[in-house]
Amino acid sequence: MRPFLFVCVVGLLPLKPALSQETMAGYLQEEYSCIMCHTEMRTGFLEGVHSRRGIQCTDCHGGDPTQFEAASAHVGEFSGSLDKVEAVALCLSCHGDIPQMRQFALEPVTEEMFLFSQHGQSLLREGNTLAPACGDCHGSHAILPRTDPRSPVNSARISETCSSCHSDPAKVPPNLPTDQMAEWVGSAHGVALTERHNEQSAHCSSCHGSHSALPPGVREIPNVCGKCHQLVRETYFQGPHGPGDMGRGEGVPCTACHANHETGMPPLTEIGSLCLECHETDSPEGISGLQLQEQVLRAEAAGARARDAIHLLSEAGEPIEDEEVRLLTVETHLRELLVQAHALDPEVVDDLVRRISSLSTEIGERAEIVEEHRWERKLLAIPAWILLLGGILLALRKRRQFAEPGGVGSEGGSES
Repeated sequence: MRPFLFVCVVGLLPLKPALSQETMAGYLQEEYSCIMCHTEMRTGFLEGVHSRRGIQCTDCHGGDPTQFEAASAHVGEFSGSLDKVEAVALCLSCHGDIPQMRQFALEPVTEEMFLFSQHGQSLLREGNTLAPACGDCHGSHAILPRTDPRSPVNSARISETCSSCHSDPAKVPPNLPTDQMAEWVGSAHGVALTERHNEQSAHCSSCHGSHSALPPGVREIPNVCGKCHQLVRETYFQGPHGPGDMGRGEGVPCTACHANHETGMPPLTEIGSLCLECHETDSPEGISGLQLQEQVLRAEAAGARARDAIHLLSEAGEPIEDEEVRLLTVETHLRELLVQAHALDPEVVDDLVRRISSLSTEIGERAEIVEEHRWERKLLAIPAWILLLGGILLALRKRRQFAEPGGVGSEGGSES
């Protein structure tokens, strides 16, 4: 009866494409007994990365899969449900093996790395079972690669995974906020990832790390941001806000102007106000900040005029190839200006603003000439319209005279 029962159970399970006998396809064989009781885990496990690499139930849990009685199957070094500390030790027994992980092109994760994080310290040293273990982020049996959109650690979902704990006051220390996710969703990073589907945009682990997750320190923030914003990082270190040579001071971190989880580009009209949050209005730094705001706004206005001029030329049916090249240069300089502004070098800023204004003027002058010609043609058309309208009125008058009784061309007029 047991083989017959086993065949019936297998017949009710969803079939998967055949895998090699070294993988979890062994579950389809009658001598593998684990799915007799644990059928709900089989489907998820078959989709995961471990089954593809030949890992089976006994590699993690032990036991004897050739036995069909629970007592005889759960023998030897069998371990059923693992607590969090045991699960971490089990995962690290493979994932902490550097040579083994290299064969799969995976970064190893050692206990030392995990202990660098507040998660690891809280779980392994303090015994806090609310702290996350491997399975809380990756899953237990249906472990999917991070490139899979269904994976909890996929770039599109990892912030949601982190938020499942960090938005819950019962799971985080009382001194930590729980609104990070709400702030991130509305940030430039969150909008780029969730609405524009830019998977290169920053999420939680981009800034905090993954297994050795830690909040970056003040001096570390520019380097963390600079992983993506490399040109900004270079100009920042050249300016007065950077830590400077020989590590003098800690500098002003990116988050002072751009915030941390609610990261965004401050309005250009508020550049000076940001400077005045730290500097006096009549101080050299405060005055410099207001001047920077004025220059940036001047450049943006020149760029807007250039775009309007291109639009006018296009509507007039004029060739605009040369002007489009100039506009492309204007847009490039505008982006460069926002980067160079972090160095707070007035000479560099002034030079870029002059270039933008000059190119915008060249585009605008061509548009003005075309617009003048359009008005001239319109003005020249006025007399023609007047003559045409006069001719129409005269024709109507003649027609009315012919139609009136006694008028020219009527019968009474012809008899007299």
